[in-house]
Amino acid sequence: MKRLFVLFLPLVLALMSCGDKEEIQRLTDANTELAEKIASLEAQLKPYKESYDRFQFLARKLKGIKARIVTNHGDIEVAFFPDKAPLHCFNFITRAESGFYDNIQFHRVISGFMIQAGDPNSKDEDPYNDGIGGPIAMIPHEFNDTNHVPGILSMARTGNVGAGAGSQFFIVHGNAAHLNNQYTAFGKVTKGIEVVNKIAAIETNKKDRRLQDRPVKPAIIKEIQVYR
Repeated sequence: MKRLFVLFLPLVLALMSCGDKEEIQRLTDANTELAEKIASLEAQLKPYKESYDRFQFLARKLKGIKARIVTNHGDIEVAFFPDKAPLHCFNFITRAESGFYDNIQFHRVISGFMIQAGDPNSKDEDPYNDGIGGPIAMIPHEFNDTNHVPGILSMARTGNVGAGAGSQFFIVHGNAAHLNNQYTAFGKVTKGIEVVNKIAAIETNKKDRRLQDRPVKPAIIKEIQVYR
């Protein structure tokens, strides 16, 4: 029996060696295939990473910037949430710097809910076109986990979510949980909440349904001062 084992040992070793080579080749091929898949995924992820890096850059540059909304009823100071909504913060800040919001009205006021402004149409003499104006270019929504509580600065939008956001914004006057993750909150009032309360208490039109919620006496944003 021992003699037979000795005779067949070289054959067994040869077969084992052959099997090892096949297994090594299989693992090598599998490793090569995996490396190719990883390289492909990295190539696909590259533009997304670059976009993310750009947003992070924007958020860092906007950090610490504040704004003072100067109205005919007093000043409202706000701080921004660039980490949550960098595009909306940039959109608001750059429009403010350019004078886009100068002499615009709070064209829609609902006590216990919100006060809304930002429509360039509110600068003209036609009150009936207020609420439908905006810029040529829109931006994508940045819905986030910020709750819509009193003092939150948020972006208005149309019923078509895919249309994006323009220039109209609102300041929340009451608790509005139904707006959470449906509208982009991008800042908050840090000083002047009493001015928000004052504007929210303004008498609004009750005679003309087309002008419903529009203040009888204009609540005007004289300018928005941006500072750090």
